[in-house]
Amino acid sequence: MGDYKELLFYQKAQQIVIGVDALVKGLPKTMQAQEISRQLFRSSTSIGANIAEGHGRHEGAEYIHFLIIAQGSANETDHWLNTILDISLSQKEKIQALIEINNEVRRMLTATINTLKAKRDGQKIREESSPYAIEIDSSND
Repeated sequence: MGDYKELLFYQKAQQIVIGVDALVKGLPKTMQAQEISRQLFRSSTSIGANIAEGHGRHEGAEYIHFLIIAQGSANETDHWLNTILDISLSQKEKIQALIEINNEVRRMLTATINTLKAKRDGQKIREESSPYAIEIDSSND
């Protein structure tokens, strides 16, 4: 299955961490900003960590489970980034750029989860082929 570091959504998740790290270093030293910083850094690092851990499971329900957790962390990261926007703690352009990358990761995670679920469900369904009898009513001719 390859190395998790080759996955595009993992690479983008790491871009988010790098951006968040730079962002939180520049936030004011108020109690509110510091609490948001901790939550944001924790949630953003959790995205990639869960992708990596899930990838180690290779496939199946456990992999999907960890990708769903990563998706939840990406949603939480979106929340904290929007909170920073709402209370004007940082430059809007910096936050918007991080939100864009995070949205890409969220879309990629959703697509991957859906693909894996479809693959999993498709493998469980085994329909035997059987001939279908079709009756033709020729009395209407």
